[in-house]
Amino acid sequence: MEIKQKRTSNRIRYVFGEDELQYSWEDGSGSRSFSVQYTDITRDRQTLVERNEWLRNVGLLWLALGVVTTGLAWFNKGQLDPSLWLFIGAGCYGVYRVRATGFTILPSDKGNLLVIDGDEGKRIIGEIESRRAAQFLREYDFMPENDTPEQLRGRFKWLHKEGALSDEELQRRLAVVDARDPGRMQSELAPARAVLN
Repeated sequence: MEIKQKRTSNRIRYVFGEDELQYSWEDGSGSRSFSVQYTDITRDRQTLVERNEWLRNVGLLWLALGVVTTGLAWFNKGQLDPSLWLFIGAGCYGVYRVRATGFTILPSDKGNLLVIDGDEGKRIIGEIESRRAAQFLREYDFMPENDTPEQLRGRFKWLHKEGALSDEELQRRLAVVDARDPGRMQSELAPARAVLN
């Protein structure tokens, strides 16, 4: 499955494989691409807002030019005659403030994945999270015979923390681990025996 995003000069492409995501990003300043396993993408989320700095710089320059030419007209003619540069500069700076591209950043071992905010962005993040959870379950959702009950409990709690197991799924797995742990069963039965005696 492939999803592309484009806004202003940003072009981002996500190709979803079974075990890894192929990511490529390009804008006016350069490009980057890499492949990353879903399990190497963290659940940490950051945000970034990108604005066109050229509009800001030109807007401020034209505002300054407008102030100077308006001031010169005031001193030379004795009347307030706002320069056209004031309006052009204010317009450019206003567009700079209003026109912004928001990103959600998903850190990974290979680098940050940028997702442009919006409905399509939510779909991309949802797809990544779903494939990430599925990969965690394929690789770690089992009960080796040689693992201790503490190791198994730790594994399933870690899978829950990583978003691969829901609260109910965690409780079901912990119940299976508890049922396989004779030492825990004995310690839980001891208070009941004491009450009966």
